[in-house]
Amino acid sequence: MNRRRPLRIAVAGFGPFPGVRHNPSAEIVCAIAKSQRIRATGALLDTAVFPTAYGAAKHELEKLLANSPDAIVLFGVAARTKHIRVETLARNRASLFYPDSVRFVPAEPKLVRDGAPRLHVRGSATRLRAAIRETGAEAELSINAGSYLCNAVFYQALAATAGRKPAPLTFFVHVPSPTASRGKGSLAALIRAGEAAIRAAISAVSRRDG
Repeated sequence: MNRRRPLRIAVAGFGPFPGVRHNPSAEIVCAIAKSQRIRATGALLDTAVFPTAYGAAKHELEKLLANSPDAIVLFGVAARTKHIRVETLARNRASLFYPDSVRFVPAEPKLVRDGAPRLHVRGSATRLRAAIRETGAEAELSINAGSYLCNAVFYQALAATAGRKPAPLTFFVHVPSPTASRGKGSLAALIRAGEAAIRAAISAVSRRDG
């Protein structure tokens, strides 16, 4: 395919929510937006930090998708994990127990009443993991994106773009809470891993369209 426009990549993270006052996914996205290495690829970035609230996050996601991205890379925090997780599955489910940042709790266990029970990552999660590992970060594939906003937005991004031709590659990367050190696990290390994930997504689109 002969491409006539630059690649467009949608990148988003989340703001604070109950139990997480400082969300590293937001800082990763802000750093990626300023990254000279990403800018040097020639790709256009549309970045956002979603409020960790079901309605507001869905609205902001729809605004990102309106720009017809070639790839979508979403970041979230999984405070209890000790390594980066590249999610491979989004489930049509929502927690009825954990309120979002505006104290809203879904009334139904399904995100989309008639939606598919699960949707798979669109693109090679294995290659994304490999790119992240090349930075020195620990990264694994995961089949459980949870039942909170991260899973909800991942599912909604996959569902909303399924009919597009070609459908955008769509990834979700969970990061742990950063350590206070400057080495492995630090915020700087997580940012490097995030940049590597974006570059891998850009390369994947280029291979698909080449």
